[in-house]
Amino acid sequence: MDVSRWETHTLLATEAEKSNKPMMTIIHYQLALAESQQLEPIRGTRDELEDLLTIKVVSCHNLADFWRKNGDSDYELKYLQLASEQVMSLIPQCPRKECDAFIETLGCCRTALIEFLKRHPNPVIAKQLSHISTSNQCELIAKFRLH
Repeated sequence: MDVSRWETHTLLATEAEKSNKPMMTIIHYQLALAESQQLEPIRGTRDELEDLLTIKVVSCHNLADFWRKNGDSDYELKYLQLASEQVMSLIPQCPRKECDAFIETLGCCRTALIEFLKRHPNPVIAKQLSHISTSNQCELIAKFRLH
């Protein structure tokens, strides 16, 4: 995965921001975001996929931060929502919407969310969730155990 164009635009945006050139800042942050959306994993390893997600989320957060500094909370929120969507695309979605453990706003059950968060890149967060047993709280997993 070649991230050089993304890095270039991100660095140019940072330099433009330091030089107080808001138009160039937003242009390069937008180009960095566009580059991040075009990136594809080559090997498909977990590390590569995590790097790709990080690049996409960082691009969104850079734009959200830019708009926050410039007093536009509507655009800030839009880019934070886009970052959230990038993360949500990795959480397994569950078709059992009638399940008590289903979280409607996320489209997944608590089990999937907790299992996802157990792999959090921040080891403190991952450790806090490591003791939670999830398989007994999922109707779908329980169904497979019965058969």
